[in-house]
Amino acid sequence: MRDNFRPNVRLTTNILMVFGTFFIAYKIGSINKFEKDFYRRKATCADVLGSQNREAKLILIEKYDINLDSRLNIDEAVMQFCSFYK
Repeated sequence: MRDNFRPNVRLTTNILMVFGTFFIAYKIGSINKFEKDFYRRKATCADVLGSQNREAKLILIEKYDINLDSRLNIDEAVMQFCSFYK
């Protein structure tokens, strides 16, 4: 049993390193996706806030599923959503 201990530890270590490498690569990929979404939303908010087009604001509300409370009108809802991305 003593003869197989070191090769088994080495094999287990190699397998764990392979799994760890894939997990790290997956995490880096998800971080990159988050940044793309953030900058895409920021650009969309800049376009919508730069124009006074009501249809563009309605499209923004539908695209990002913004909740319209009874006390908020469309302009206030868009301003509240886009205030994070300024």
